[in-house]
Amino acid sequence: MADTKLPPPPAKGPPKGPLPSNKATIKTEPPKLGKLEPIFHPPRVILHAVEGWGKTSMGSYTKTPAILMAKGETGYETLLGAGLVPSVPAARINTWLELLAIMDTLNGYETVVLDAIGGFEHLCHEYVCDVEYKGDWGEKGFKGYQRGADVAVTEWLKLLAKLDKLRDVGITTLLLSHTKIGPYGNPLGADYDRLGSDVHKKTWGVTHRWADAVLFGEFFTDVETNRSSKPDALRKGKGIGGGQRIIHTEWNAAYDAKNRYNMDPVIDIPDDPKLIWSTIREAIYNGKDK
Repeated sequence: MADTKLPPPPAKGPPKGPLPSNKATIKTEPPKLGKLEPIFHPPRVILHAVEGWGKTSMGSYTKTPAILMAKGETGYETLLGAGLVPSVPAARINTWLELLAIMDTLNGYETVVLDAIGGFEHLCHEYVCDVEYKGDWGEKGFKGYQRGADVAVTEWLKLLAKLDKLRDVGITTLLLSHTKIGPYGNPLGADYDRLGSDVHKKTWGVTHRWADAVLFGEFFTDVETNRSSKPDALRKGKGIGGGQRIIHTEWNAAYDAKNRYNMDPVIDIPDDPKLIWSTIREAIYNGKDK
């Protein structure tokens, strides 16, 4: 039998000289600081409002709009059939991939209106559930440990990125949302309920940060308090009025709102749906070139 030759023992210590490399060394120069040119980009606006406030009507009267309707949203079609809004380019979106695809075809419009983001979020969740969890919505699938909503945020960011590309070519984005009452975790005291968008908190977190303005629309309501010896917190009141539309533009314990345009905290909105968006737009641009 022939002797088996063993390989020589490894050399002791690190090899001498430079390590071999198949890639050229990449030198990175640090960026240079400088003053930025003041450019006013088209706004990215979210409006969440109570039912019947006029969200969809407003969207149809924006400048050169394209309205994208989530599956199940019939507001624009109903208003159009009743002759209450103008006929503008619109499309019904039935799947998440349809929504991402149509975003690449919207050059030439001045405003893109999404009606409403809760419906589009559901399409996103459907897609993630099918692809990642084989259609299982249960605890072993999408809903288990909230993992489905976490995964869906990655898909949702694709939508926001496409909206930013539209912004880069001069298109305003308007995201409409239904309002819901939900719990607010207060780290400084007791939790409480407040008004916000009807999407999942994970979706809302990234969308809220992305938006330039988050507006809350409601009807002004004065409350007539019954005379009583009870403390104010225990007295029951009766709402009176409620016909005047308003929007809130700044954060409040009762509702979610913000803006990066130094708008007034409360803006009165005309009853004429033709003037709703122009009023908001005027407050955003505040005399800047449009």
